[in-house]
Amino acid sequence: MTLKRYETAILFDPELPEDARKEFLVKLSGIVASFKGEVLKTDDWGNRKLAYPIRKKSNAFYTFLLYTGNRGVVEEVERNIKIFEGILRHLTTVHTAELKPKVEAAAPPAGDAPADSGTPAPETPAPETPAPETPQTPAAPAEA
Repeated sequence: MTLKRYETAILFDPELPEDARKEFLVKLSGIVASFKGEVLKTDDWGNRKLAYPIRKKSNAFYTFLLYTGNRGVVEEVERNIKIFEGILRHLTTVHTAELKPKVEAAAPPAGDAPADSGTPAPETPAPETPAPETPQTPAAPAEA
């Protein structure tokens, strides 16, 4: 059986110390691991302006957590989020997009010029195809 992937967006209180935020994310990682899951990615967006004030705060620290786990992992993660005082909002969704593998940039062989010089390559124009002709029907003769 394949494990489902979930993504939880967490908006932390901007006044929460960084070490408390990191400690809470480590706790969530432990919860995910207890459900035979794995945290695939933690993406911190930093302090961003909110569209509208939440609890009289106009900014929040955005963190996205991508993880897998057995049944019940989302309920347990959200239960711990609700208990923690430093979170303004959260949202969990099933993650269906494919993860892009990190592409390592291959070093060019010694002596060769780099392939990308920073300027775009000139594009060749597409060959012009004539528009399909529509048959003309002769006008019906007018009867007098």
